[in-house]
Amino acid sequence: MVKFSRALLALVVLVSVPLLKAAPVQAQRIAIAGQIGTTGVGGGVVIGIVPRINLRSMFGVIPGMTTRTIEGIDFALDIPSFLLTTLDLYALGALHLSVGGLLITNDGNLDVVGTFDGVEVDFGGLLVTGGPDDLLLGTFSLKRFQPYVGVGVGNALGQRISINFDAGVGFGTQPTVDLTAQGPLAEAPAPAGPAYVAGVEQKESDIEQAMPTLLQYYPVFSVSFSIAF
Repeated sequence: MVKFSRALLALVVLVSVPLLKAAPVQAQRIAIAGQIGTTGVGGGVVIGIVPRINLRSMFGVIPGMTTRTIEGIDFALDIPSFLLTTLDLYALGALHLSVGGLLITNDGNLDVVGTFDGVEVDFGGLLVTGGPDDLLLGTFSLKRFQPYVGVGVGNALGQRISINFDAGVGFGTQPTVDLTAQGPLAEAPAPAGPAYVAGVEQKESDIEQAMPTLLQYYPVFSVSFSIAF
């Protein structure tokens, strides 16, 4: 990650220097924007730092829950909110390179509920078929602050009203998993109940290894509508 951060800084310097030498003055210096995308529904502000370089900060909330099937278990994930802050570097018209950081709220912890009703799952060598009341409760812990690189089309300060498109990725790490078993299987008398609970603990590492890529490198796709002043 240290090498990546140094390379990112070098890229910002290389792109920024030529832009500062001969850049046209933008029509406005500040804009407010609303957005929708993979970082949720929300909005933020865009400030012109110098010609062709904008500072953008956008907050988004994803309503409801999303589901992912991992290692035969259906997990409902409560996705937290996001704060994306970037420097947008305009090298060619409305095309821009964005560098910055993606901050995940709630310390990056995603509350999850896992079910495997009617499905046979291997818990540390113990094959178990779950029922409707057998739950796995816990968290998937993501990297809270993720370096971000992206590209986009549109300049919130180029005209009074504009539409902007952005795509990029937040560079996280492999999430850690913490689960607690609840329900009839976990409450069964020894040896079945304790064996199942121990198997759930062993299953955490398997789930970590099978974690979807999007929970390691968060994809950002968004459309924003802005009004400049």
